[in-house]
Amino acid sequence: MHPPSASPPARPAAAALLTEAVRLIEDAGPLEDSQALRQAAAAGGSRQAQAGRRAGLLAERLDLRGRLARAQRAAPWVLLGLAAAVVLAGLALAGGVVDAQDRRINVMAALVALLGTHLVTLALWLLALAWPGASAFGGSLIGRLWLTLTARFTLGRGTEGAALLHGGLRLLERARLLPWLLGLASHVVWTLAFAAALGALLFALSFRRYTLGWETTLLDPAVFARWVQALAVAPGWLGFPVPDAAAPTDRQLAGWLVGCVIVYGLLPRALCALLCAAMWRARRGRLAPDWREPYYQRLFARFDALAPAEVVDADTHGGDPRPAHPSHAVAPSDAVLLAGFELPADWPWPPAPLPPAVTETLRVDGSAAQRLALLQALERLHPRLLVLACRAAASPDRGTERLLREALPLAGACRLWLLGAPDTPDDAPAGADRWQRWLASIGLDDIPCATQAADALLPPAAP
Repeated sequence: MHPPSASPPARPAAAALLTEAVRLIEDAGPLEDSQALRQAAAAGGSRQAQAGRRAGLLAERLDLRGRLARAQRAAPWVLLGLAAAVVLAGLALAGGVVDAQDRRINVMAALVALLGTHLVTLALWLLALAWPGASAFGGSLIGRLWLTLTARFTLGRGTEGAALLHGGLRLLERARLLPWLLGLASHVVWTLAFAAALGALLFALSFRRYTLGWETTLLDPAVFARWVQALAVAPGWLGFPVPDAAAPTDRQLAGWLVGCVIVYGLLPRALCALLCAAMWRARRGRLAPDWREPYYQRLFARFDALAPAEVVDADTHGGDPRPAHPSHAVAPSDAVLLAGFELPADWPWPPAPLPPAVTETLRVDGSAAQRLALLQALERLHPRLLVLACRAAASPDRGTERLLREALPLAGACRLWLLGAPDTPDDAPAGADRWQRWLASIGLDDIPCATQAADALLPPAAP
């Protein structure tokens, strides 16, 4: 088994899908990605390229690459299976209008059996192109069935399989490629089905004698005669016979039936398949995640935190080798955000009375959802000061470090407020020194620690 770093790079569309699938998986909770993050950052390139490389390394660990490769191998076979099913269904319908005893064929009934479902589904697909909301009512039914069966047989039913399926759909919808891809699958199936049906029809009409005509109980036979004449116009341009309205021969009607299946069935589907393939080739470069989403912005901030400082005026006396914090793209506001992080459930929060300098308070219990809520509040407020209140006796861990590194680029300044138990006030609660040493060990000792509210909420010094 090769290490993740030895995996060949994925094609752009596959890389985009893996990146989006990892994002959907992390919506339920962040993955442990310290090694992948460092490897992606060390590779250099744009932030988008680094995010894609990190996702590729995580996808290798989660077997997303293997699932996607199985789906790509199985998709053509699923498509051929659907084509075979459509052929059998069409031949069964056509056989139902043949009188096996007298070998009589009602050409109008046979034409409806061969072209009816095709024309309805083609109209629904065209409607879905003009009105995207119509796809929910039947646009590209065969394409959706192909996608569903391929996903069920190859991706599995777990979280990873669902993330690949939904991630692919999101990318296709964002690039406006979903109706074209589903249409391509549907048109290819119908093209193969019509080719097989024509082969069977030509074989039967060439080696067996049938009596062709039209019959009706409710309608005037002249109505069918006019329809035969009208439908024969387009096939006539390609050299197919136009039946005599008064006394058509079996040969004329057989040629008319074959010509109608080609002109109104095979050719439209083949042309639509070529159009869908051309649209796919032209637009597949648009398959990319929405880098503006908060998830990716937070990820870019983590890469920024790992980037080395750019030295403009080198210090000849030596300096601190730690990475500098990234500069803020948006100027901080005057807001102050006070957040209690992993405080015991029986501790009152927010503190009463609330200091007047505080603009907004949050309580974060460490879950992914509440961490996300804190980061979203920071993106919304861009506060000049983030005060993170922690239990001094608690032991800081990698989760705390990760939250700090994600929050630092979103606030003007950050400060830790180390709290003792509510019933034992103390100017220096036990454990405060440990937090200071921990911050120094991870290169964040420029984050001040305070044990009193007045010190914690002290306005940061001007840069």
